[in-house]
Amino acid sequence: MSVLDVKLDRSFDVFDADRDGRLEKSDVTGLSDRLAESLGCAPDAVATLRESLADLWDTVFQRMDKNDDGAVDRQEFRAAFRARIVTDQNRIWERIRNMSNAWTELGDRDGDGMLSRDEYTSLLHGMFRLPREVFDEAFNGLDVDGDGQLSRVEISSAMKEYYTSEDYSARGNHFFGRL
Repeated sequence: MSVLDVKLDRSFDVFDADRDGRLEKSDVTGLSDRLAESLGCAPDAVATLRESLADLWDTVFQRMDKNDDGAVDRQEFRAAFRARIVTDQNRIWERIRNMSNAWTELGDRDGDGMLSRDEYTSLLHGMFRLPREVFDEAFNGLDVDGDGQLSRVEISSAMKEYYTSEDYSARGNHFFGRL
């Protein structure tokens, strides 16, 4: 199994909220509700994130459903994501960047446009329910300039690297913790 396949499998598991081996729209859009709950904010506060996740589902994930059963299984996800990255890079990255910007804005509690270690850890833990230690360690790998904060550029760059790089040592591989 390639490094990219390992990362795509991890990403699939992160999105698969109910752990049934199938991604459905409710799994993807539900990330916004989990984040609202963990941050203690009203569902309206995550409306932009919910909309960007719904758009990501409608324009990317739903098209992965090759057997039209209303869900995306792991193999469909892996194959389609690889193909989509090659054929539709600009549009898929625009949607992923919109989602990333929406959740970065939610996590940026002090309003400085950056995510501190605590903000990053709280944000991703709240959305993806992985242990905080995973994200604390990931932060170290993602903070390219070592300033103790993640900029939108660092986050966006890490996400792109995570979903495209076959290089085991790429910084973006840390996005969901150590491989």
